[in-house]
Amino acid sequence: MQSEPIYLKLSEQIMEQFSDVPVNRALPSEHDLGNIFGVNRQTIRAALDELERRWLIRKVKGSGTFRTQRFEYRISRDLAPSFTQTVRAAGADPRTINSKPVIRQASPEERDILGLEAGSKVTVLERVRYIDDMPVSTAISVLPSAAVPRLAAILAVDGSLDGVLRRHYGYSPHRQWSQSRLSSPPNEISETLGLRGRPPQILLRGLISCSESGKRLEYVESYLRPDVFDVVTELGQC
Repeated sequence: MQSEPIYLKLSEQIMEQFSDVPVNRALPSEHDLGNIFGVNRQTIRAALDELERRWLIRKVKGSGTFRTQRFEYRISRDLAPSFTQTVRAAGADPRTINSKPVIRQASPEERDILGLEAGSKVTVLERVRYIDDMPVSTAISVLPSAAVPRLAAILAVDGSLDGVLRRHYGYSPHRQWSQSRLSSPPNEISETLGLRGRPPQILLRGLISCSESGKRLEYVESYLRPDVFDVVTELGQC
């Protein structure tokens, strides 16, 4: 039987020895790790690359290598379709920065998803989400403009769209459908999330409707960093 490569054994040893290092404190440098474990930098680099592939560490240019802390992101028809509520329930303290909503003509695909007639307008909102000042997710929401009049004047820069839909407009948002997959994001999203290159991220697509009226409220596409989130989809009771 072929023995396990040295770098794989080393990756386990690194995580075991430094499991108590806080996530906001850098691990020793490659040079120092080589001295600690008595191997060359090439082997250390291979071990760290393996840990990064498993989303157990994060390399930050100019700052060092850090252990990751992943949070469960639960998706269910019974849970509010709110990023803020979902992440807080997982034990993190998120914040969101909203762009100024823009009104434009709906595309054919958007009309089909949102059930709109030809010539209908939509309100588009872009968001960046953070945990501890680190960008962890982006989202683009497309809403029927007729359903959210004056949204630009109502939604604060750091406000919750789910909260505005509930409190101001009187809707009861819930997930009508949701889809997730790994996908390489566009360059601008990679840059916003502080990624090296364009590694696959978790792409969430979904339609939010009003549970009482059935009115389609929001089509959303979000990218979530897989080194930060573990997406759990619940289809029924366990």
